[in-house]
Amino acid sequence: MQFRQLPSLNNLKAFAAAAQYGSFKQAAEALNVTPTAISHQIKNLEDHLGVTLFERKVRAITLTEEGEKLAKTALSIFAQLHSTLSELTTPNNLVRVSCCTSFATLWLAPRLPEFYQQHPNIQIEICANDQLIDITQTRQIDVAIRYGNRPCAESDEIYLATEYLQVYCAANAVNTHSQTNQTLFVTQWQETPGLANIPWQAHFNKNDFKITSFTQEHYVLQATLAGQGIGLLSNILSSTTVQQHWLLPMENLPKVTGYSYSLRLSRHAKNNHAARYFSEWMKKAMQSESTS
Repeated sequence: MQFRQLPSLNNLKAFAAAAQYGSFKQAAEALNVTPTAISHQIKNLEDHLGVTLFERKVRAITLTEEGEKLAKTALSIFAQLHSTLSELTTPNNLVRVSCCTSFATLWLAPRLPEFYQQHPNIQIEICANDQLIDITQTRQIDVAIRYGNRPCAESDEIYLATEYLQVYCAANAVNTHSQTNQTLFVTQWQETPGLANIPWQAHFNKNDFKITSFTQEHYVLQATLAGQGIGLLSNILSSTTVQQHWLLPMENLPKVTGYSYSLRLSRHAKNNHAARYFSEWMKKAMQSESTS
C-alpha cells in the first residue's frame, strides 16, 4: 500500500460525515468542528483527488457520481474501523449475551446475582432482542441463547434444557377461581418459519376457559400474578416466581412439552475465559432447575 498517496484521514472523516448526514453543518456538529472547517477539508480532498465530490447548492449539498462511489467505500471502512476499535477496547471480562426478551426478563436477569457471586470480576451485558441475530455476522455478541427445537448432536450449540408448559395461579388467589369458565392467559407470538407456536390447544377444552392471549410470556405472567386469571407458562420462565411462592402450579391441569434452550459461543469468544465461565454456569443452572 502506498500510504503517501492516500489523502488526509481528517479530510476523509469530514467527507464521510458530510456524506452520511447530507449536511456540512451536521457533519461539523458530529466532529465538533465548524462548518467552515468541514468545507475546507472537503475542498482539500477534492483538490487532492482532482474530482468534485459534492454539488453545492444554496442550502443543500448532493453527492456527485464520484462522491457516491467514494462515500460507499469510506463509510464502510470507517464502520469496520469503529467495530474493530470497539472490540479492542472492550474489557476481556465483559460478556455480551443475546437472548429473547422474555428469557432475559424472567430467567436471566433475576439470576445474574448468583453468577456474580461466583465470578465477581466478570460483567454480563444482556442484549435482549426477539429478532434472531446472526452471530457469525457481528462481533458485538459473545454468547447467544437460542430458543427452539433441540439442537442435533452435530450442532455446535450446547443443549441447556427443555421446557414444559403448565398452568399456574397466583398464590394469593388460589381459592378465588371457579373450576369452569376461568380466564386462561396464553402466549401466541408472531410465528416465523423456524418457530411455530406451541400447540397447547390440543390439551385443553376451549369451552372450559375464556382464552386471552399475549404476544410475550412476561405479560401472561404479570396478569397471572395480578390474580386476573390463570396462566399457561413455561416452567423455566416461571421458576423464579414459583421459588418465591408467588405462583403455584395447578397439578390437575395438563402439562405440554415446549421448546428447548441452547447456547452458542461466537467464534471470537471461544477462547474467552469469561464467556466460557458464563456458558458453564448457564448449563449447570438450567439443567439443575429442569430436573428439580
